[in-house]
Amino acid sequence: MSRDIRPSEERIWADIEALSEITDSALPGWTRQALTQADVDGRHRVRESMQQAGMETWIDTAGNVIGVLAGTAGGGRQLMLGSHTDTVEGGGRFDGVSGVVGAIEVVRALREADRRLRHDLVVVDFFSEEPNRFGLSCVGSRAMTGTLGHDTLGWTDSAGVAFGEVLPTAGIDPARVGEAVWDFSKVTAFLELHVEQGPHLEELGTQIGLVETITGVSRFRALFNGQSDHAGTTPMSRRHDAGCAAAGTVLAVERIASGQRDAKGTVGTLTFTPEAVNVVTQRAEMRGEFRSPDGTWLRHAEESLTRAAATEATGRGVTADVEWSTRQEPAGLSGGLLGTVADAVDGLGLSRSTLYSGAEHDAAVLARRVPTAMLFVPSRDGRSHCAEEFTDPAGITAGVAALAQSVLRVDAAEGTTS
Repeated sequence: MSRDIRPSEERIWADIEALSEITDSALPGWTRQALTQADVDGRHRVRESMQQAGMETWIDTAGNVIGVLAGTAGGGRQLMLGSHTDTVEGGGRFDGVSGVVGAIEVVRALREADRRLRHDLVVVDFFSEEPNRFGLSCVGSRAMTGTLGHDTLGWTDSAGVAFGEVLPTAGIDPARVGEAVWDFSKVTAFLELHVEQGPHLEELGTQIGLVETITGVSRFRALFNGQSDHAGTTPMSRRHDAGCAAAGTVLAVERIASGQRDAKGTVGTLTFTPEAVNVVTQRAEMRGEFRSPDGTWLRHAEESLTRAAATEATGRGVTADVEWSTRQEPAGLSGGLLGTVADAVDGLGLSRSTLYSGAEHDAAVLARRVPTAMLFVPSRDGRSHCAEEFTDPAGITAGVAALAQSVLRVDAAEGTTS
C-alpha cells in the first residue's frame, strides 16, 4: 500500500552540500562555470545521484544530464522536471541547484512511498544555463528544443576562441550537438523549481511563488573605434576617444532602463585598448543586456541604445557598431498548469503568491514547446549570484513537496497513479 510523499530535508541538504564542494577554489563564492572542469565534475555528480535514486541515466550530445524513472504506461507520455547546476563566477549554492536536487528528491520520495506514475518522469540538469564567456545562455535547453543555431558554434570570446573549439573540454562533440533534440510531442508538462533570486516572497511572507511570466532578454556587444594619441599632448578638442564614447553609452543603458517600471539594464564588461593611462583610448568594447517582461519595450530599448551609441560616437569622431547577440522574448507560462500547481500548493496548506521572474531560466525556452510552470521559494534578503545567496532548507523542502504534489496531479489528470 502506497504512503504519503514526504521529501527528506536531510537528503536535500546533503545533496546541496555535496555539490557546493565541487567549486573552483581560485575564485570567490561557489564557482562552477560551464566549460570548466568543476562543471563537468558537478554534472557527473548529479548523474550519480540520479542513478542512486533508481533512474536510467545518460548525458546527451549537448551536455544535458538526463535521468528517467519509467512509468506504468510503458514509454508513452512524459513529465519533465529540471534546472541547472552551473553557476556564475562567485555565485551561490542554491541557484539552479535547488531545482535539480529537488527533482531528484521527488523521484526518491515517490519510490520510498511506493508510488508509480503513469508518465515516465524525466529529470534534466541542463547544460550552461548561465551566460558563458561567449555570451550564450540556456545552451542545453536550446539544444533540446532545436533552437540552438548552428552559427553559435562560431561565436567567439574576448580572446577570439570559438565556442565550438572549447566544447570538447566539456565532453561535447560540436558536430553532434544537434542530435540532442528531444521529442516534446510526448511531454505533457515541464515543471521547474527554483529559488526566487529576489526579495518579493520574503517581503510578502509567502512560502511559494507561482511564476506567470519570465522576462525577455536582449544582449548586446558594442564596439567603438577611435584614434590612439598621446594623453599629455593631444588637446581635448582634437581627441577621438573611444573610451569616452563607451562611457557615455554605459550611462545610456542606465537611463533607458530607468524609464520603464519592470525593466533592467546592465553593462557587465567594459574594456579599453590600449590599457594605459597616458594614451587616448583607440578601441573600447562593452557587453550588456536589457530585460523586461514587455517584448515591445525591449525592441524600443534596442533602438534607443543603438541611437545613443551612435550619438556618443559621432560627437567624438568615433565609429560605433552595436551587435545584438541574444534576443529572447518574454515567456508566458501555462495558465492551466499554473492552476494545477496552485491546487497542489493549497492542498499542502502552504501560502502562495504570483509574480513574474526577472531572471532567465530554461523554463522560458521549454515554454515555447510544452506547457510549463515554475515554482519559486524565498531567497534571504533577495540575494543571488553572490556568495551570500541563501534559502532556508525547510523552504526548499516545502518547494519540493509542492513540486511532488504537482507531479501527482498532472499525472492523475491523464490517468490514475497506483
